[in-house]
Amino acid sequence: MRISFIGLGHLNSAILAGLLATDAPRDQLSATTHSVESATERSQQYGIECAATQTDPEANRTAVADADLVVLGVKPGDLVATAQDIAPALRPVTTVVSVAAGITLDAMAAALPAGQPVVRTMPNVALTVGKGVVGMAPGTMVTEAQIEQVRELFAGSGTVFQVPEDQLNALAAMAGSGPGYVFRFVNALAAAGTQVGLDAQVARELARLTVVGAGAMLDDDHADPTALENSIATEGGVTEAALQSLDANGFNQLIVEALRANIARSEALGS
Repeated sequence: MRISFIGLGHLNSAILAGLLATDAPRDQLSATTHSVESATERSQQYGIECAATQTDPEANRTAVADADLVVLGVKPGDLVATAQDIAPALRPVTTVVSVAAGITLDAMAAALPAGQPVVRTMPNVALTVGKGVVGMAPGTMVTEAQIEQVRELFAGSGTVFQVPEDQLNALAAMAGSGPGYVFRFVNALAAAGTQVGLDAQVARELARLTVVGAGAMLDDDHADPTALENSIATEGGVTEAALQSLDANGFNQLIVEALRANIARSEALGS
């Protein structure tokens, strides 16, 4: 399976690194970036052919000409134009995969040749540590074999969840941006620690390690977060008192509103 990566930002780079971790043959992989410096650096880093669009306007079209999968890892605002650029060079059987927020299957299909197989995905940043979550919505022209190829694309970097496209923004709001919420919580926990008397450096490390440890406890297919919460929130205890305070201050509703704001932004990007 020949795979071409258009753009090597954080997500595409993580997908590529995950593929290489599964021993995917490097001579079946290629990529493009904007600058010559970036192309040279990525080529040396990953041991694959990487071309620069800055000096070669045909780089993207050359890269996709014999690909089975094309992974569009450009900014959402550039995705449609990039799809239009590569359209003349695509084979009818090539599956085009996007990793951009907000851009719909219909928008991509309109920029590509009629009948081109298109898959929309929304990975999160945990791909970079092989623990990613990937939402996937295939277009109507995609076969089961091509869906399986996309699953294989992410095999070394994350877990794929196939959902209808109208659920993809919600999935992205939860899992795609979810690591950002966790990082914000860690910062808030550390800041709160300093307000109750801890040294700032100690508080930062306590917050980080607490979340790392809790994540490890959840890293099991059978882990139940409610059961884990109940196991430490004993009746009349200190954890219960803290959780009751979170409830009283609308913690759960804050998360709901964050997801709604995220979805609204995705819809705006799509329009």
